[in-house]
Amino acid sequence: MKPATRLLSLAALIGLSLTNMTDHRAGHAATCATTITLRVTGWAEPAPETEVLRNGIDQFNRLDPCLIARYSPTTQPDYQAEIGREFARKTEPDVFYASPDMIAADGHAGLLLKLDPYLARDRVSPGSYIPALLKVFQINGSTYGLPKDWGTLGLFYNKDIFDAEHVPYPTNHLTYPQFRALAKRLTTSGTMMPSNFINLLPFLYGFGSGILNPATGRVLFDNPRAIQALTYYTDFQLVDHSATTSTASGVSDIDSLGKGQTAMVIDGSWQLPYLRSAYPNLRFGVAEIPIGPARRAAPVFTNAWSASVRTDHPAAAVRVIEYLTGAAFQARQLHIGFALPTLTALQADPYLKTHPDLYSFFSEYAAGSPANFGRYESAVNQVLSDAVTAVLQGKRTPAQAIAVAAGA
Repeated sequence: MKPATRLLSLAALIGLSLTNMTDHRAGHAATCATTITLRVTGWAEPAPETEVLRNGIDQFNRLDPCLIARYSPTTQPDYQAEIGREFARKTEPDVFYASPDMIAADGHAGLLLKLDPYLARDRVSPGSYIPALLKVFQINGSTYGLPKDWGTLGLFYNKDIFDAEHVPYPTNHLTYPQFRALAKRLTTSGTMMPSNFINLLPFLYGFGSGILNPATGRVLFDNPRAIQALTYYTDFQLVDHSATTSTASGVSDIDSLGKGQTAMVIDGSWQLPYLRSAYPNLRFGVAEIPIGPARRAAPVFTNAWSASVRTDHPAAAVRVIEYLTGAAFQARQLHIGFALPTLTALQADPYLKTHPDLYSFFSEYAAGSPANFGRYESAVNQVLSDAVTAVLQGKRTPAQAIAVAAGA
């Protein structure tokens, strides 16, 4: 689609959404006696998304002079810990970002506002959202957050390195043996296999292992398939010498790709704006996650907008959430290439088809597997990251590392 046409389509979408919201709220503006001010917060985002978020909230504030949302992202390095401290002091924000593990912990603790009655009042259907994403933010059928966006992992590759070495680009049909052979074929460091849980995750699923039951905490990776996955993952470095880690190289995965130090990296869709901004002359592509012996498995990451149960203005807080997860705002996020939309209707947005790198991520949704484990998120992340590190440092075999992780 031509840029002018895309802008017209976006303008129409925004206009329709704002018209609907303005109609819904026009009566409130004419009769309000006081102004409601809500505090909205989240973790600090990269510049493009922060700008879109601030502009979106400014647009929201122009709809009704009696309802003002004040956005102030936390400056603390550990967002969840800071929100936890604010809840303990009873000074938490009205509306805030919530990760799946926050929903599990704070929802069960009775700290989050149940959104369903307010969504019904405003005629916002939870069924408008991709069901698997919405389910992450529900407890016993009640909704405590609306998914604001989602992302997954893909195989980024530096086209200049591939061209210089006369190696064909990765395809969306790459199998695990082909991926390994491709990394060995490149004389520049073929890929990066960092010692973290996130990058191991698609290979655990790809070999057919489970991870963990988020409802019960039951470990599902104490099996031979998980040992195969960890062996495959660490063999890139230990056997083939075709990979390194970000710790060993001193730069992040995505910067290593941008600087031409690594030919391929597995990283998230959220890196696209940064990669384009930091390395404007970089020729790169994105292929889907390689296909494992069991299946292709792309981990799905998502977060929500939620509200405190103690907000003095629950109906107003939910209006903010509805706007920030609505079609107009999600379209703007999509069009900067930062995040994928959670509304089913936006799956047909032409922007996805005209941006193949982003579409590669979006098309992986059918192969998506959960990357959230509720209240056990931090623990499973730590023990499996430690398992990778132990094998790479020669302290344990893959079988030993999996057994230790499962028993932790």
